[in-house]
Amino acid sequence: MDLDEREISAETITPYFEQYFGHKPQVIAASPGRVNLIGEHTDYNEGFVLPMALNKINVVAVAPSPTGQHRWIGAIGEQPVVIDPADATHTGDPFWSNYVRGVICMLERRGIKVPPVDMLIDSNVPRGGGLSSSAAFEVSACTALAALCGADVTPTERALIGQATEHEFVNVPCGIMDQFISANGKKDHALMLDCKDLSDKLIPRTDPAVSVLVIDSAVKHSLADGGYAARRKNCEDACAILGIHSLREATLEQLDANKDKLGDLCYRRARHVVGENLRVAEFAQALAAGDWDAAGRAMRGSHASLRDDFEVSCAEVDTLVSLADTIPSAAAVYGARMTGGGFGGCIVALVKSDAVEQVAHQMLDAYRDALGIETAYIVTRPGDGARILYQA
Repeated sequence: MDLDEREISAETITPYFEQYFGHKPQVIAASPGRVNLIGEHTDYNEGFVLPMALNKINVVAVAPSPTGQHRWIGAIGEQPVVIDPADATHTGDPFWSNYVRGVICMLERRGIKVPPVDMLIDSNVPRGGGLSSSAAFEVSACTALAALCGADVTPTERALIGQATEHEFVNVPCGIMDQFISANGKKDHALMLDCKDLSDKLIPRTDPAVSVLVIDSAVKHSLADGGYAARRKNCEDACAILGIHSLREATLEQLDANKDKLGDLCYRRARHVVGENLRVAEFAQALAAGDWDAAGRAMRGSHASLRDDFEVSCAEVDTLVSLADTIPSAAAVYGARMTGGGFGGCIVALVKSDAVEQVAHQMLDAYRDALGIETAYIVTRPGDGARILYQA
């Protein structure tokens, strides 16, 4: 996780926009990354998730381009990419531009015509660590472009646009969680989302005695590599065998009764999803009651299921999670689990605030001793979702 400690704001990004494009931005929007506290691989199965928005953000500054061409720059210090408006709704190079191309396409499908724009993107959301830097990018781009066009696009619609962008332009068949929390997050709250009907419930996360610790495994992942799509196909196969629409409808008893019919692989994939939905409910109840021991137990159960049944963890992530139980300050850790789509990325832990820095450094030292890997961490609290930072 390449930690970026810069503070990004309208004031910091505007001079760079003027430097590259020779005029001022008209809209600057921000959207956060997220850490999922519990509920992994349940969203595309119409289940439950419980993420929170980070205080790390992706920022997009836009203005109409006087050149008649799109000019986009992906990070401060790079050269702008020039794209003809006729090509802006199709996939193309560089790869990162597809996140913007997809958003423009989805807006235009809704009758919102996006003019050629100059766009500057900056972010301090760690990339490749399972903290949804891509969703933050999609939602902030959608928020900025919709505002520039004077269009009223609701937060949930922005999330759906981001999800469609992933499906059609990035080839990742993701669920709705990442984009939804990026669009709808609220400071000092986690959010429990029902991915079947998109109803949500904000759960206060204000107890100063408990902190959220995120540690990177330093194993970069890409959900476009195929493992994610394979797991989704396993779930779809299980549904076809059971004759149901989604695993949301299944019970553990039903899975056990059809274990031979499902086969070992589909049975274990489905068992994770059904069990994870139950763990999300347990965690939400524990969070609301301030029962951190119960919340930690749900997190530990989640990781074991992701490791053994869904098989999306990896040796490095498993090492980090196990270290939470063996470091000298382990008593300060309520629970830890992998977070994100898997195949690398980060772990998330609930830790007593008065020991969180000690826990973090002990885990980093032990991880380096065990695997020879230097890595990083962040201690975070829930942040706000997508918002306009500036509009002329």
